[in-house]
Amino acid sequence: MVECMSNYQSRFSIPIFNKFGEKMYLDQMTVEEIKERIKKCDVIFVPCGSIENHGLAAPVGEDTLIGTYIAERVAYETGVTVAPPIVYGSHPSHHYGMPGTIPVKKEAYIDYVVSVIKWLSNTGFKKIILFNSHGQEYVLPIAKDKAIIEEGVHALIMVTSWWAWVRDVIVAGRELKPGVKLETPFVHADELETSVTWYVAEKLMRLDKLKDADAERMVGLIPDKWVDKAGNVYGRPFSWFDVSHYMEIHHYPKGSVGYPSKASKEKGEVIVEEAVKRIIEFVEWLKKEYPPGKVPKVWPEPGDFKF
Repeated sequence: MVECMSNYQSRFSIPIFNKFGEKMYLDQMTVEEIKERIKKCDVIFVPCGSIENHGLAAPVGEDTLIGTYIAERVAYETGVTVAPPIVYGSHPSHHYGMPGTIPVKKEAYIDYVVSVIKWLSNTGFKKIILFNSHGQEYVLPIAKDKAIIEEGVHALIMVTSWWAWVRDVIVAGRELKPGVKLETPFVHADELETSVTWYVAEKLMRLDKLKDADAERMVGLIPDKWVDKAGNVYGRPFSWFDVSHYMEIHHYPKGSVGYPSKASKEKGEVIVEEAVKRIIEFVEWLKKEYPPGKVPKVWPEPGDFKF
């Protein structure tokens, strides 16, 4: 016999409010509430994450957890709306085959994101921020352009990744605060990413597995002076996604491309709080420069093209 659990709540049924006492997530609003929100603020964040192997110490939803946390923090302070995250993501070839990694074909992913953009715009959200937290930053701009050129969307569409706001902060060897620094470059399920997840989702971590999660060794095809790391922090000639990499399933079977044992919650706090602060500054500017209903003309008019 199934036990009655009248007090049980799904995570999706728990309302999340901003500091103004308003619902934060689009899927938790009624249609009337959405209409009222758009009158006040037509900016929406669309977190774009993944389900991906992140080693022995972190959950496979790590990317999505980080992106939604930061988006929520920004929305809490600014009153923007957060769309339900796009949880499954596109992946570079070297991710494929890892247990727990669920890649979506790029073509399917792009078309899906384009549809989300199109119908968010139809609903009235005219400033759409695709807020990425996974290694697919080279794919999402294609969806932006397809939405405008092929689907005729009339909206300001922006693509950014959380780490882009703190590239100057997350340089290996640079102090985050007195006595605290990242020892290794940002790659994947490593010191940096584990630190951030420790800060935003500690209860989902297996902190007892940090040392066991470390990579046996780091391998590369081309010297680092030419190929960048995750986030393209160092401005090298090849972005990380411009070249092929060794398959993780062959060289990093535990899932971590780096050393989670070097992570700390303190490091994660500094990184996340600085990102949140900087993104809030941008969003406040965006709201002031383009209030509800004001959209810069970033789309073509009929007759513009002379094919």
